[in-house]
Amino acid sequence: MAHVNSAALGKDPIWKLLIKQAAPASIGILVMSLNILVDTIFVGNWIGSIAIAAINVVLPVSFFIAALGMAIGIGGSSIISRALGSGDKPKALKTFGNQITLTLILSVFLVLIGLTFVDSIIPAFGGKGDIFDPAKIYYIVVLYGVPFLALCMMGNNVIRAEGKPKFAMIA
Repeated sequence: MAHVNSAALGKDPIWKLLIKQAAPASIGILVMSLNILVDTIFVGNWIGSIAIAAINVVLPVSFFIAALGMAIGIGGSSIISRALGSGDKPKALKTFGNQITLTLILSVFLVLIGLTFVDSIIPAFGGKGDIFDPAKIYYIVVLYGVPFLALCMMGNNVIRAEGKPKFAMIA
């Protein structure tokens, strides 16, 4: 992995920095979309239309969780950018640590709430009748994947100082 240097923010051309920042976000959205597309293709060909309906019942919940994660990431990156721009590296590191903490706490909380109220959430999004059981199975799989996905996404955003990852948790 390349060494991430915050000093490049003040020296590199804007278009170069924009591509470096936009590429991971674009790839993340593309992967989410491909995941839904592949799920639909496989499920439609091997399981049937009821299973496709089950996937569509779970999509709003998974997009809501993804939106919360993006909000934490975008808000935190704005604070980090301003802190690095003003030369306040300790604030940037503390903010990054707070992002990690908040993401982990929120993802575990959402999983626990989602699993506790699964029988109410699925019907609220249209998973009734024959769709309920496949939607519940898919929903549970998605929920168990949330903390792992959060950890993987955070691993891509480690702030590096002197070539070694450093984290500053809530002080």
